[in-house]
Amino acid sequence: MQNEDKQKYIETQRRVFLAITLILLFCAFCALICNMSVLKNIEIKNTFVENQAVLHDNSFFDKMQTCANSDKNYVRIGGKPIGISIRAQGLIVAAKGSVTTQNGDVYPLEKSQIDRGDVLLSLNGEKVDSLYKLKKTLSELTNPRITFQYLHGNVIKKDTAVLAKDKADGKYKLGLALKEDVGGVGTLTFVTQDGKFAALGHKISDADTGLEKELNEGKIYNATVSGVEKGERGKAGGLIADVNRLSKSIGEICDNTEIGLYGKYTATADGDLYRIAAKGEARVGKAQVLTTVDGSSPKFYDVEIVKVVSQSEAAEKGMVVKVSDKELIAKTGGIVQGMSGSPIVQDGILIGAITHVFVQDPTRGYAVHSRFMFEKAQSIECFGDLRIEDFKLVA
Repeated sequence: MQNEDKQKYIETQRRVFLAITLILLFCAFCALICNMSVLKNIEIKNTFVENQAVLHDNSFFDKMQTCANSDKNYVRIGGKPIGISIRAQGLIVAAKGSVTTQNGDVYPLEKSQIDRGDVLLSLNGEKVDSLYKLKKTLSELTNPRITFQYLHGNVIKKDTAVLAKDKADGKYKLGLALKEDVGGVGTLTFVTQDGKFAALGHKISDADTGLEKELNEGKIYNATVSGVEKGERGKAGGLIADVNRLSKSIGEICDNTEIGLYGKYTATADGDLYRIAAKGEARVGKAQVLTTVDGSSPKFYDVEIVKVVSQSEAAEKGMVVKVSDKELIAKTGGIVQGMSGSPIVQDGILIGAITHVFVQDPTRGYAVHSRFMFEKAQSIECFGDLRIEDFKLVA
């Protein structure tokens, strides 16, 4: 009996060993399939590289999940400079003042609540979304008494006023300094495979008026970097770029959010395909930033990820980045204004985008996690007209 029991024990051990061996072989086979594209490692240099789907410190289950979703999470990388023209859904009030008439200075809107930072929407029922349209409407007036609508905070208000005739040209004037949009330069982060773009990595606000949430539509244009104001300790530098806003735009801005600009890309996206990093894939260590500091062609530069903040909700400060590339430091001093939105690649994966520079140390700055920008890009919808339901109408 002892020999028989011993034989059964040995046979059981053999079957268990065989089962474990088969399981390990299956796991190895699945991992091999998942990582076939990265069996050959390459040195990352300051040039465009083919996408590499490398995973580090992830479990086997994480690898299987990444493979299952990889087709949906690839984007065309950006890195090129863009000119930005973003506007409210009317004319932005930069200042409120007087009109010089034959009888002296008159304040037509003195009793109105409209003020700096508000948005003029309509005049006598006519929408005024350009200075040309406003001037045309004013030139056709035969009666100086007008009604107008404006956006004050998140409330649309109606008001009346008696305009004053300008002494210089004899035309009726409101006594407002107005502008159509807010302009600037930033960097394209990526374009999704269904034609939506992400850029900048942070919200745009108007420095003159403080206007922010009302700025939610506009266009982006091709830009060419013609110079750099080098950053230094205590003073942020900036890119000097040429933007022709009379040229055809390359995208329509649909949303201005805490983590960047989003909209519909109308040009041809020619960047290489990169996978968006999943949560936990960004790590402390070497990486590269794709940005443009001369002309219009982006280039990779070496950076270090100094700190990674694990975040469950979207925020613009998810990583701390330090520029280590001597060439970039020599040209710009580190991170400068206009580089916001520059994509960051680590291990062949798009992990984030530059958002801010540390004024006291321009070689360092913040970055946003790319997965938040990707999620936002997927969710945006574009609207061409004023969404009245977003505001409260007050008579």
